[in-house]
Amino acid sequence: MVVKPVLQLKRKESHAVLLFSRRDKPVNVLDETCMLALEGYLDELEASPPDVLVLQSDKAGCFIAGADIHAIAAVDDAGKGTQLAKRGQDVCLRIEQLSSVSVAVVQGVCLGGGLELAMACDYIAAVSDDKTRLGLPEIKIGIHPGFGGCVRLPRRVGWSVATQMILSGRAVDAKHAKKIGLADMLCHEEQLEQAIEQLALRGKAKRDKIKPRWFALWPARQVFFMLAERKLRARFKDLDMDQSYPALIGALNALRAISGLSGAAAYAWESDSIGRLAVTPTCKHLIRVFFLGEALKHQDAVKKGKSAVAKLQHTAVYGAGVMGSGIAWVAAKDGTADLHDVSPEALSGGLQSIGAIAKRDRKRGQERLQRIRPSLDGSGLSTSDVVIEAILEEIEVKKSLWADVEAQVSPQTLLLSNTSSLSLSEQQSGLKYPGRLAGLHFFNPAPKMPLVEIIAGEKTTKKTLQTVAALAVRWGKFPVIVADRPGFLVNRCLMPFMTAALRLLEKGQSAQHIDGVLKNFGMPMGAIELADRVGLDICLHVGEHLSNALASNGQFTMPDWFAKMVADGLLGEKSGVGFYSYSKGKRQDSNEALDHYLPSDSHSNTVQEKEFDANMVDDTFIMDGQEVTDACLIPMLLESLCCLEEGVLDSAEYLDAALVYGIGFPPFHGGLLCYFAARERPELRQTIVNLGFEPPVNLEVLDDFS
Repeated sequence: MVVKPVLQLKRKESHAVLLFSRRDKPVNVLDETCMLALEGYLDELEASPPDVLVLQSDKAGCFIAGADIHAIAAVDDAGKGTQLAKRGQDVCLRIEQLSSVSVAVVQGVCLGGGLELAMACDYIAAVSDDKTRLGLPEIKIGIHPGFGGCVRLPRRVGWSVATQMILSGRAVDAKHAKKIGLADMLCHEEQLEQAIEQLALRGKAKRDKIKPRWFALWPARQVFFMLAERKLRARFKDLDMDQSYPALIGALNALRAISGLSGAAAYAWESDSIGRLAVTPTCKHLIRVFFLGEALKHQDAVKKGKSAVAKLQHTAVYGAGVMGSGIAWVAAKDGTADLHDVSPEALSGGLQSIGAIAKRDRKRGQERLQRIRPSLDGSGLSTSDVVIEAILEEIEVKKSLWADVEAQVSPQTLLLSNTSSLSLSEQQSGLKYPGRLAGLHFFNPAPKMPLVEIIAGEKTTKKTLQTVAALAVRWGKFPVIVADRPGFLVNRCLMPFMTAALRLLEKGQSAQHIDGVLKNFGMPMGAIELADRVGLDICLHVGEHLSNALASNGQFTMPDWFAKMVADGLLGEKSGVGFYSYSKGKRQDSNEALDHYLPSDSHSNTVQEKEFDANMVDDTFIMDGQEVTDACLIPMLLESLCCLEEGVLDSAEYLDAALVYGIGFPPFHGGLLCYFAARERPELRQTIVNLGFEPPVNLEVLDDFS
């Protein structure tokens, strides 16, 4: 028999173990090599079935990570996508139909096709391990489960929980898997043998085909799915879901259809739906974004910094404000953290913020909270492996802190600045060991936002950058390394987006219209509301800083009327009113006083309700969605290309990733550069000119994305 290196079949008396034993990849994956091996061993098992068959992995922290995403990305025909799904379904059906009692031992990651394979077994034994996670995340790459998961998951956990799991793509830990009925037994590693024996004694599993029982009633099913769709559309109320996230409605439709079918018809519906979804632009773009994230997590700097970062266990964070307290929470993920401040009030407020975060994490929140220690006297600094500052954004204040810190820590301690705009090179001046200082710019809120910018000052060593990159990944972030240039990358690309929206206000477009179009495009927030949320005073400061620091064509210049709003105390959400009014953090109506600040010639075109008059000439001018989108996004595109030309970062791919994970550029568009790469070049050039800009010299960068 041909040796199958990715799988091993071991027999002992009446028992057999099918061991997933990948040696050529970091995780077990159901790719072509594995599927061929699995099909070969199933031939053998069907010919000579054991009494008990155990599916298990010898790879630490991983059962099976899922199907081969590269194969899904390569699907260019709906029929091929359907056949890919049918093949997986057939393998799972063959396992399910074996006369053997089958047990999947899940320890570590068990996702997508891996969980579908496990659910084909009679029983799942989930090992109580921090790394054990069971889920069906296919929705995140623009499809839904295709190896029978839409059929088997509802039988195990019921239709309500199954629908939630499939539409969210969220994974559950071993304990929760047992609670909802996904796992049949929860055990510790040393109890595995007994667990397998106990499950084997139960014989072949018999499951209710409909769970709960009321789901058998056709009217009840229709009401359930009607409410589920209504809730789903409300969640994405600003989007055309059929265009933006077709897999969400596709998955719901598949579940609705499958709930009334059985046997081959149910599996056929699932596989046909996979075929349709696998060829959508959204699927291709979401897969691209997934690969971009993986590229950031596994870039060379991260690999080279892993050994050094393993030694870093204790972090000191200076500044107990919103950002500093959030960073302390992040740092306490797998180590201890001291939160320093000179103000008792600020420290108390920071701890309250952290406490609120801990409450939302019911499983591990309190344990993590206990690893954070407040400090008013600077104690514990000498034993810190990492020091991060999130203090006042003034260069002299930061330099003074670094001088004080350097005198107390070891020469090996990593020094990191959370600055969003100040020069790292200038912060390094005067330090005895400047090479260990780098920027680590978190985005607000730090616990939630996935991207961090790592900024290299003139004297920052490669080893420091590598260590910081690996540390960021250990803390669950996507790191992008950028040069020490004004605004770094993300904020520099974001400011032209916001100033362009301000210019549209001057042209008579309403804030609601501008923001509505941008949210319909997929941005998490409109540019005008974003300015309010950031703070108009901060926007003004950043705009002035970038205008002075960079030779620009006005992309960073804030208008005089905007400065007047700030001077009058209209700061956005923090003051209760800016472009909109706010109450308890929620956006209300537009600020009626805005007309007093905008240039007078902008009012004539502002969309307002008018008394109807048949003889009235309607001079209202409303820009269409594409015009508004281009007006706001093309300045962002031009600045992004400028950053590449200047060497702020080397990779256009990483730039796309940074804007998706840093500002929430809609992933279903694949990234900013990917989105514009789909435009015809002559038309794009003309649009750039029509907006008053010169076409960039490196526009051909987009050709790499076509």
